[in-house]
Amino acid sequence: MASNKSIASPGLLLFLAVALVLTATSVRAQSPSPTPAPPAPTTLPPAGAPSQNPCPSGFNNTVTFAQGVRAYLLRGISLIFSPVKVTPGTSTTRCFCYYSTNITIPVPFFPPIVVPNPNGPLACVPGPQI
Repeated sequence: MASNKSIASPGLLLFLAVALVLTATSVRAQSPSPTPAPPAPTTLPPAGAPSQNPCPSGFNNTVTFAQGVRAYLLRGISLIFSPVKVTPGTSTTRCFCYYSTNITIPVPFFPPIVVPNPNGPLACVPGPQI
C-alpha cells in the first residue's frame, strides 16, 4: 500500500519562517506603547533674515507634522513630506520633512531589512533652491 505523505521542502519552510518573522515584527511595530508620551509642542522659529533656516528642526510624529503644515503655510513656507532622507538645500520657502529613525527587521540567513519608522519623529531640512 502506497502512502501519500508529503514532506515540505526546505525552501517552503524558510519562506514560511520569514513570513512569520515579518508578520510578528509588523504587529509589534504597530502596537501602541502602554503609556504614550504626549507630543512636545513644536514652536515656530522667529522670523528673521533670509539667511536663517526657515524650517522647523522636526516633529514628534505625523500628527504634529500635519498640524505644522498649516502654520508654516500661513508664513509662506511649504512643508513637504519625503519618504526618503533629503540633502539640505538653501530654499527659504520649501522644507522637506522625512522620518528620521528606522526599523530593522531581522531576516534569517539574509541581511536585515531596514525601513523608515512611520511611528517615529520627522526631521526637516530646507529644499533645493529653484
